[in-house]
Amino acid sequence: MRRLRSPVLWFFVFTYALQGVGCFVQIFALRRHLHYYWMPYALYVMGPSLVGLLMTLWLYGRPGIRRLAFQLSPCSVGRTWPVLAVCLLLPLGVIVLPIAILAALGASVPPPEWPGPAYLYGAVIGGGFLGPGLFEEIGWRGFALPHLQRRHSALVSSLIIGLVWAVWHFPNFVIPSDPSPWWHLLALVALMVAVSLLFTWVYNSTGGSLFAVVLLHGAVFTALGLCPSPDAGVAAREDVIFMLLFAVIAVGVVWRYGAANLSWRGRVVDEPNGGPGTPSGNPGVAEGPPSVI
Repeated sequence: MRRLRSPVLWFFVFTYALQGVGCFVQIFALRRHLHYYWMPYALYVMGPSLVGLLMTLWLYGRPGIRRLAFQLSPCSVGRTWPVLAVCLLLPLGVIVLPIAILAALGASVPPPEWPGPAYLYGAVIGGGFLGPGLFEEIGWRGFALPHLQRRHSALVSSLIIGLVWAVWHFPNFVIPSDPSPWWHLLALVALMVAVSLLFTWVYNSTGGSLFAVVLLHGAVFTALGLCPSPDAGVAAREDVIFMLLFAVIAVGVVWRYGAANLSWRGRVVDEPNGGPGTPSGNPGVAEGPPSVI
């Protein structure tokens, strides 16, 4: 194993650097009216997981990659499989139901009719394992979270990742032709910080399962896609509603489980001579994956 001082800081730096390159190339392609403008966008969207994989390989070698592969498998969920139901159903309740109520009152655009199988496909495949879930979570939760939780509580770790994660989405506000109002960015930061606490709850409750976290990311992404917005202003107002609801859930998680772990189980932490993965069971073991404390 190689040692690196402040690995999370370097992870953030490399992720933002890759994003910056992708944004620059994308803006250049848009101004030149090139048809492949989406390619650099796809590059920096995949940045967190790409950087997480490379840093895991550098620090832990093949054992670290094998551990990440296990975390991405359904076997990593184990007996905590009921958490998967929360990952799939909670985003629907928080995102789609309020919009449907507002639409019935004439205050929003109603979500389109959609079959259950289409939503499941989007959550698991389109938004999950072939979308932003897999492209981001190997980095945010697979690499950064267990390293942060080694020195900080689960709450502080979630707040750090949530803030960095939200600011990482800033190009979505400056590149599109229909820019959002400035206060939408503030609402997005608060929303993603609140959602980050929920992601940490899933990660720690499953003993470090990236399969569950990717599924949750895909479900949130797909549920948001079920709520079309005619313009940026409507989308901003809807995000404020989502932010308030997720904030209530986040406060409930902190109140119920405490700031230290945000779970009924201990938080998953990185071991000095181990790598990102499921709990080893005994903190402080010289060799092995992160343990639960």
